[in-house]
Amino acid sequence: MPLQDFNNALIEPSLKILCIHSLAIHGTASLKVMMRLLGTKLLPVASLYLSGLTNLKGIIKTQVAFEPLLKSSFELARQREEKLIVYIGYLGSAQQTHFIRQCLDAFQDLIEAVIVDPVSGDHGRAYVPAEVIEAWPELLARADWALPNFTELGLFSGFDRFAQRSVEELLNAFEQRFPQLNYLATSLPHPSDIKVCLHQTNKREFFTHQLLSPHFGGTGDYFGANFVDALYLQKRSPQEAMQFAALQTLACIQRSIDAKSPDLLI
Repeated sequence: MPLQDFNNALIEPSLKILCIHSLAIHGTASLKVMMRLLGTKLLPVASLYLSGLTNLKGIIKTQVAFEPLLKSSFELARQREEKLIVYIGYLGSAQQTHFIRQCLDAFQDLIEAVIVDPVSGDHGRAYVPAEVIEAWPELLARADWALPNFTELGLFSGFDRFAQRSVEELLNAFEQRFPQLNYLATSLPHPSDIKVCLHQTNKREFFTHQLLSPHFGGTGDYFGANFVDALYLQKRSPQEAMQFAALQTLACIQRSIDAKSPDLLI
């Protein structure tokens, strides 16, 4: 039995991961990654269709009937007596954040936890519209867990020029802005390696691991799917889930490098 199927068999059948994320045809990221790793436990709700990842030239984006699709997904979960972990990733518009918040409030009796990956940028630059970045705090304020990378940590820290700030300053500012939020900040710079920061109940823990290049799109999604699997399906501690997700992602990157693949191999 594959590892993911075995893990899924260990938990109650009614627990599902409702994942709001984009779906790209070319490349390995977003819902493609989540569906591969979380299998039948996943309820995928597309926020946007793309012909390819945003780092590819010539892609097109297509909007979906997001609001009725999401509302119906929640209604069916209630009808089927399912409990939900809600995972929110790449959004297609700022308006989606408001409707998601409405659904989180309307169906809160079904929701065990809300996890947000505020997909907004990487490598020091934003790659979504400014209005989407401005709307994200509405969901960060509602979430139980957030999974920002280093650039996104800066974007939501409240500093105008976050590139000039230290890791410590950004972590402090992010925690002050969202004091209720547990988070995992990934891709934190380190003199020779790379770090992940786990913040929970006013305490920080760091996990340092090897830095590999080149960069592959979708590594954040791979990390997020493994974290959700470890924390909520395997019932590991947050510390164990952090290390599991980081090491699984590292192995996936190395596998992709060894195969000389242009895309992340999962």
